[in-house]
Amino acid sequence: FQHYYITNNLRCLLQSQNVIVNSLKMSQKKSSADKDKRKRRTCDEFNPKTVNKFGFSSSSHDNSPCSSSLNTTLTRERERKWFEMLKNWDHLMTSSYDKVRVRCRKGIPHSLRAAVWRALCGAANLQQKNPGMFEDLLRKESQWMVYIEKDLPRTYKLHELFAEEGGLGQTEMKKVLKAYSIYNPKVGYCQGMTSIAGILLMLMPAEQAFWCLVAIMNKYLPGYFSDGLLAVQLDGRVMESLVNDIDPKISAFLRRNDVQATFYAVEWFLCAYTRTLPWETVLRIWDMFLCEGVKVLIKTGVTLLMLAFSDKKVRDVCDSFDKALKYLKYRLPDQLLEEDFFVNELLSLHISEEQLKETHLAQLAKLQDIYR
Repeated sequence: FQHYYITNNLRCLLQSQNVIVNSLKMSQKKSSADKDKRKRRTCDEFNPKTVNKFGFSSSSHDNSPCSSSLNTTLTRERERKWFEMLKNWDHLMTSSYDKVRVRCRKGIPHSLRAAVWRALCGAANLQQKNPGMFEDLLRKESQWMVYIEKDLPRTYKLHELFAEEGGLGQTEMKKVLKAYSIYNPKVGYCQGMTSIAGILLMLMPAEQAFWCLVAIMNKYLPGYFSDGLLAVQLDGRVMESLVNDIDPKISAFLRRNDVQATFYAVEWFLCAYTRTLPWETVLRIWDMFLCEGVKVLIKTGVTLLMLAFSDKKVRDVCDSFDKALKYLKYRLPDQLLEEDFFVNELLSLHISEEQLKETHLAQLAKLQDIYR
């Protein structure tokens, strides 16, 4: 299993160093690439010949090695800074959290994401305090195995780690999800967990991924996988309310076409956008999410809605429930979802901590009234 991470990191390094050359080649073949891109999106089989630097076949999460420009010198400098931060992590988080947040917003170097994510969510400390627990859990029986095994082949089937049925990736994911279902019997297993476990396994071994999953479920997404998905409903209502505050025209458009958050935001939140955004953008969102919490997921949803429907021409064309929902879920222009553009749009949202708190409390009261 360690061999996979060594190979993957090596590929990232080689591809990042050749980014300028690849960019020139791509610019010369733009028209043919556009045609190939349309063809790739219709493919639902893993093709090992088209694997990108994140391990995906190019037919999904359309990220070529040169999808964003890279300054190698800047990357090395950022890696150096993060190395120093990891050496003094506890002190930094208590005395210089703003510094950590700023650097997470700029993006964590991919070579260090596993270590930083584990530090951010507290998984490294959890694992250290519970030696041997992961293996102990795996020796027990789980009532959820039928459901877990059923979902494994459906998850990241276009990623090299999970493409082979019964292969390395699916075996490790089964371990992580089985262990969690026993560790937290009140939640057990829910389908969206495969997406969260999968992104973690792309970066780290199973035991580390398990403790990250534990930390994320406990600290970031409590109630998300409970009966009725009440926490997801609440955050969806908060997101809709914030959109109404920022641009009432978009909110009115969504109500007019009956496009409620339940029709699109459940997958957004439960899978933390791993099934929604290009992979480079997903990783940037997770860098911020693990630093700042679930409010990043809410702001990401607001950003998607704003980018999708801020143009009146788009709202006029999407004049029905089906058209609006399909455009939001499947037809947003690629340039709107590109990592730097999307993150800049998210960070430019004028949503204060006080506004988030007030909106959350107001929507919580309304939801409690509904379920009384």
